[in-house]
Amino acid sequence: MITLTNTPAGKTGNRPESTALLSVRNLTIDAGPKSEPIRLVEDFSLEMSPGDRVALVGESGSGKSVTARSIMRLDPDFRISGTVEFQGQDLLKLSDKQMVGVRGHKIGMVFQDPMGALNPLMTVGEQVMEPLRIAGVSRAEAEKRAKSVLEELGVVNAEARMKAYPHEFSGGMRQRVVLAMALISDPSLIIADEPTTALDVRVQEQVLTLMDKVSKERGLAVLLITHDLGTVAGFTDRVAVMYSGRKVDEGTVDNLFERPAHPYTQGLLQAVPRIDQTVPRLLTIAGAPPHPANRPTGCAFNPRCPKAFDLCRQEVPELRPSPDGGVVACHLYPAAGKELAS
Repeated sequence: MITLTNTPAGKTGNRPESTALLSVRNLTIDAGPKSEPIRLVEDFSLEMSPGDRVALVGESGSGKSVTARSIMRLDPDFRISGTVEFQGQDLLKLSDKQMVGVRGHKIGMVFQDPMGALNPLMTVGEQVMEPLRIAGVSRAEAEKRAKSVLEELGVVNAEARMKAYPHEFSGGMRQRVVLAMALISDPSLIIADEPTTALDVRVQEQVLTLMDKVSKERGLAVLLITHDLGTVAGFTDRVAVMYSGRKVDEGTVDNLFERPAHPYTQGLLQAVPRIDQTVPRLLTIAGAPPHPANRPTGCAFNPRCPKAFDLCRQEVPELRPSPDGGVVACHLYPAAGKELAS
């Protein structure tokens, strides 16, 4: 496990305001039959500018990966509403054929299980070249660019290794191959879904250091999906916290780690070891997240929240400004002009 420090090692600092690269507004995702839909994600919004590094965090089942996959429209059985604008174009209005020109070309995806993401029957080189070949790039040019990006990612003797198969690579090297596939078409945004989950701590650090270097050199925006808050502290600038399909907290890394607003965010941080603090025992969040088909009335976190009161069990809180300068969905922070109920 990567432990936390107060100063994010990979933090890139404040950037000047710029036109939004990705603007997700009121994204809602349903699954199952239309007669009995299951709401997986509700009213999710997020905005990213070029070069931003944003983490989407939460426990398993919170809706992080579903949200990321829906931005890319990878699950045709999901019913998606809202808007997902990328470079001013609403991806939800594009045809399947038009989306082929977005996936892997304008937006790259790095999956959490590199062995599952790679075809065991194809050589590494063929798979890295595939996005270019689909786009009509000549084989000679695709081979040249594949060799170049693999070398950029630290694959030694890349030309020869392109002829190898995935099982001949270690876990860390397979993740470099998956990253190469995401980068080869020079996208503007990378969505990394738990990119270090199956790797040991030493290899995790190598992969994150590599992603840090490449994203800075290329000016890439990165949306990092993770449950590892240590990774968040060292790599991203901003954090959005999800619980049971809704965004409940968002702020800068510094503010969210130092002054977490939502009780759920507070619980997540208390469960992570820190190198600057000594505690006799790490705290845990009691209970488990609800199933999407059986959410409690009011705030979905209220059965597990030590600060819940009557209003929490009656109404779903809206996102509103938090004391740390971000936004939070919690009745502990009443809207302007309203007083907190006792």
